[in-house]
Amino acid sequence: MSEPPRITVSPERALIDVARDIRIDGFPAYAFVTVTASMRMCGAAWRSQAVFMAGHDGSLDLSRDCPVSGSYAEPSAMGLVWSMSCCDMERVVFPPDRTDALAIDIEASDGRRSARAQLVQEFLAEGVTHRAVREQVGGMTLSGELYTPAGPGPHPLVIYMNGSSGGVNAPRAALFAARGYQCLALAIFNYEGRPKYLNDMPLEYFEHALRWARAELAPRDGFVALSGISRGGETSLLVASHYPELVSAVVAYVPSPVMHGVVSAGAPGTGRDAQVWTKAGEPLPHLWHDNASADWEAAYASDPPYRQTHAFLSATRDSAAFERARIPVENYPGPIMLVSASDDGFWPSTAYSEIVMRQRLAHGLPTFHHVCMGAGHHVHYPYLPATLISKPHAMSGLLLDAGGSASANAAGNEGSYLAVLDFLGRSAGAAR
Repeated sequence: MSEPPRITVSPERALIDVARDIRIDGFPAYAFVTVTASMRMCGAAWRSQAVFMAGHDGSLDLSRDCPVSGSYAEPSAMGLVWSMSCCDMERVVFPPDRTDALAIDIEASDGRRSARAQLVQEFLAEGVTHRAVREQVGGMTLSGELYTPAGPGPHPLVIYMNGSSGGVNAPRAALFAARGYQCLALAIFNYEGRPKYLNDMPLEYFEHALRWARAELAPRDGFVALSGISRGGETSLLVASHYPELVSAVVAYVPSPVMHGVVSAGAPGTGRDAQVWTKAGEPLPHLWHDNASADWEAAYASDPPYRQTHAFLSATRDSAAFERARIPVENYPGPIMLVSASDDGFWPSTAYSEIVMRQRLAHGLPTFHHVCMGAGHHVHYPYLPATLISKPHAMSGLLLDAGGSASANAAGNEGSYLAVLDFLGRSAGAAR
């Protein structure tokens, strides 16, 4: 009697950034095998399915074998994971805002026999600790979540900031801690102790946060990297340019080279062009102020999902406004890594990053640019579902098109993650 079919996942349980080997054995030669993956993430159901033709020995190796139909169309060890789609868009939270492990159930069937296995993705490595940060500094409430690696330290520090949805990204902070970095997921707005909206945000908040972190967290060799995504990427470049002595390195994901208004993150009634950044109580110029060519209707005139890049491109045509709002990245002498997405639907992050790159290279400053080819605005860590291309904005509720395709987004997530870890390792090593 033949052995029953089986699915082998190796390793079954590991950090989310670890690729798994998934093998399926025991089906008849050349059988059509339907493989399904399902999980619950942040309260919503996610699912993928692909059909394979088994080999002459009845086996499948997902890193080698291409589906003949289904959720994805190329050999990929983790294709079942990154091609998962959300089954309940009314409840979706993405990316995950909690560090709960993700349990993915896998089933393989040829219609007569079946096999099952489970793959568990973790965010918290053994020994990583967490504490909430709520501190009064400079008359402001410093708010965030701190994740610290196992071991006595000292550890280099990364301060990571979210974009126009506000809040914090605890899972990403936990992953930085798993790879040897203290990480303070720093809240800018829309979080406990912080303003609800992005309007009138003083740069002094970030100065106080940097000084507090240096004094209280005692990073190894004084290494403090500033990082963020989207508006958080804009913030990282802006803060490093104004307080260069407090920042050791910058990792800016899908950033902007210019300052913007509130766009989707402003208080009701203030409009998309309301002021964000201030210093010493004075507003800093942004791209949309007195802009002769800016046209929001370039993004919102068509049916949703809206591709905001069209509006941002319209505003760049006023070169005087662009130069007034440009972040003086040449003022920061340390290393910068830019991560962009070439099919970014929110704003043109690859063109934006090239502007930063050329400006800094003209001054002989260390700058690196990793392009996620064909990917959209949502650049995350590896092996997260990459299919959620259009979703309502968390603040404005507008249905926005982030760009990219699932396969390109998945490749961008993996490639950029490894490139960032390499950059941080070299930068922190150089600080020793």
